[in-house]
Amino acid sequence: MYKFKSTKSNLWYIVIVEQYQHHVFAVKFYPKKWTNSKYKYQKLTNTNEPRRIINTCINVMLSIYEQYQDASFGFIGASRINEGNRETKRYKVYSTIVATYFSDQYFFHKENKDKSAYLLINSQKLSSHPTLVSDIENYFKEQYYFD
Repeated sequence: MYKFKSTKSNLWYIVIVEQYQHHVFAVKFYPKKWTNSKYKYQKLTNTNEPRRIINTCINVMLSIYEQYQDASFGFIGASRINEGNRETKRYKVYSTIVATYFSDQYFFHKENKDKSAYLLINSQKLSSHPTLVSDIENYFKEQYYFD
């Protein structure tokens, strides 16, 4: 777990890193003041600073990648309250930024727009494990009933 303070809004943020099978890491974040809210990933702060926050999360991902050269990553762009799951606003922002930071040379980009889910599959690991994409997808389907 990491925490940081936004220099623009002065809000504290919590960043959680979860590790799953196949060395997949998910980086999640939310404002500290919403720690106990069941909607902490869905609410909006209205501070207009997503790029700063996402860049901090990307730095966490790059740190993980330095430590675990076979790391892959995944995220879901959580829906806002009363927003559907397909290509959420967060998903569109996250996927655009991630595509610029993580080269196709090092990561295979796999999107599920219906679920606003995005996987960055480690290309080196994929070359030695050709079924890695389907293995990861099947793992998450079993864990989360994710069609």
